[in-house]
Amino acid sequence: MSLPFQVTKNITLLGSELFNLYLVKGETYAIIEGGVSGVTYPFLEQLSQLNVPPETVSHLVILHSHFDHMMVFPTLKGRYPWMKIVSSGLNRAIFTSEKILAKIFDSDRKITLALKEREMISEAPNLTPPTFFPLDIIVQEGTVLDLGKGMKMEFLEIPGHSPDCLGAFLEDEGVLFCSDGAGFYTPPDFFRPNYWYRLDEAEKSIDKMKAIDPDILCRGHYGAMLGKDLARKHLQMNRQCIEDFKAYVLEKINGGYSVEEITQDVTVRFSKGFLELFPPEENYRLWKLLIQRTLEHFGIEMEER
Repeated sequence: MSLPFQVTKNITLLGSELFNLYLVKGETYAIIEGGVSGVTYPFLEQLSQLNVPPETVSHLVILHSHFDHMMVFPTLKGRYPWMKIVSSGLNRAIFTSEKILAKIFDSDRKITLALKEREMISEAPNLTPPTFFPLDIIVQEGTVLDLGKGMKMEFLEIPGHSPDCLGAFLEDEGVLFCSDGAGFYTPPDFFRPNYWYRLDEAEKSIDKMKAIDPDILCRGHYGAMLGKDLARKHLQMNRQCIEDFKAYVLEKINGGYSVEEITQDVTVRFSKGFLELFPPEENYRLWKLLIQRTLEHFGIEMEER
């Protein structure tokens, strides 16, 4: 899928295959999802190709505050201060914490270096962690952002991956933006869970999205799933991979395996696609957290060896 890619008449997929941004056209434009800083310059070039001047972009929507979904926006907000940052109110504390922002910017720096080393990009902005990051518009379950010309996006809370994770549904377009709320997917057919926050909330969130039954599902990585059948498949496969992972963890625990042994196995099998850019120790930490969240769900306490 070459980019820019026209998802619908009013929605265009930009960024890169691994880190997606979506341009939504109403009377003004909104950008949904913020990628990593390494795709900033390609993204700006894509906007230029589409003849979209910066002054027509009104909103920058962060569907959750993990670094790989927001780091194009520091450059955009710095250059074009009229663009309003839209996100969950839970991010007020994150965006005003120097310590957390430093970690977010450091994680982005590591991925940017990995992209350069693999010659996937040639340059990227040199970002300095700020003392705060703006949050201009707070949204929650049921909030509607009206871009004009019938382009209204309604936000839904889909925690599980993270407590602040949001979806955005454009009913007239039949398009649901799910960010990382529908699990991790790597083409052509590899699904795995990503409930770093809570397993039960991840299940509820996917069921909520299945009930919406969108025509198109727009992910934060690897683009848009076009057509109701494919969108249904992706939501169902991600729901099923949670069940499969629960069964796997219970089987391993009952077989006498330690959390560390399970984590080593999962890290090798699950760290595919864009996660190959992450430092190995970070992937290990994330998959260990997933296993811990699974054990918490079942009320199982394990001592580390």
